[in-house]
Amino acid sequence: MNMIVKCLAAMAMFAGATPARAQDFYAGKQITMICGFGVGGGYDSYARLVARFLPKHIPGAPSIVIQNLPAAGSLVAMNTLANSAPRDGTTIGAVQNHIGVEPLMGVTGPVENAKYDARAMHWLGSSAKEYPLVVAWHTAPIREFRDILSREMVVGSSGVATSDTVYARIMNEFIGTKFRVIEGYPDNPSLGVAMENGEIMGRAGWFLSSVMGTQAAAVADGRLRVLVQVALEKHPQLAGVPLVAEYIRDPGKLAQLQFSLSWLPMGRPFVAPPGVPPGRVKILREAFMKTFADPEMLAEARKLNLEFSPISGEEIQDLLQRLYATPRPVIDGVRAIMVAK
Repeated sequence: MNMIVKCLAAMAMFAGATPARAQDFYAGKQITMICGFGVGGGYDSYARLVARFLPKHIPGAPSIVIQNLPAAGSLVAMNTLANSAPRDGTTIGAVQNHIGVEPLMGVTGPVENAKYDARAMHWLGSSAKEYPLVVAWHTAPIREFRDILSREMVVGSSGVATSDTVYARIMNEFIGTKFRVIEGYPDNPSLGVAMENGEIMGRAGWFLSSVMGTQAAAVADGRLRVLVQVALEKHPQLAGVPLVAEYIRDPGKLAQLQFSLSWLPMGRPFVAPPGVPPGRVKILREAFMKTFADPEMLAEARKLNLEFSPISGEEIQDLLQRLYATPRPVIDGVRAIMVAK
């Protein structure tokens, strides 16, 4: 009997110790946050703000360092996380919203280039739902969205897989707009300079959160015109700006548009590699959501004009499961437009 009691006591001690070890893991550790974008853009701004405040809410208060890896619309960063990053919870990533469907869509290139299953990754959450916008600099001869149906609008993009390129193609196909995309700009600041210098007239998929974080004054004083929201619902601050869906009459095209916008709720996602122990995933997810209830962080975000509408990692996992269940003809139809040259 004494032996049984001792065994039960030992089991109880072990069971109680397991959570403690999970809680203590991060003490004295350093987390690397791989950011799939260049310094100075919207994604980078969000990543750096999260990196400042996330450690407060992780037991053990680890430090976080940013590693910028801007290539292929954050595909290189995602492949690194999935295949070569440590799987112990000390490496996380800030990636583009489309990266979850890249294995389905192949926006950046052949689908084989996406060497991961997004459903197997551990999504920690997203800092903001995104609203892509079509914007024009005030010197451009474009006054409203309808103008782009009859005359060419030259817009800039940092790459084939970015929203500035993808949504320009979609609008050209579904609505008949005349966007001409100039790709190859390295980051948001360089695109801003190109607009001001007249190299480009504007952008065709600039996220609202980034616009307000970097160009709020230009929007307020009319130097930057917001022409349309590439979204299925209006942002509360843009009630007078039309939705792109208002210009589509064909039900089939509208269905394809809806799919092409369906991953925007995971607008600025953060993710951990597959294989991270469940206890550490739980810690990171809980810390992520607590960060967005942190008054100090929210006050700093307001100073930077960064908007937050966070969703949890579990919500992203559910969203991806639904997206991967989309009928293949719908996926193939949208992909044919997104990757068209």
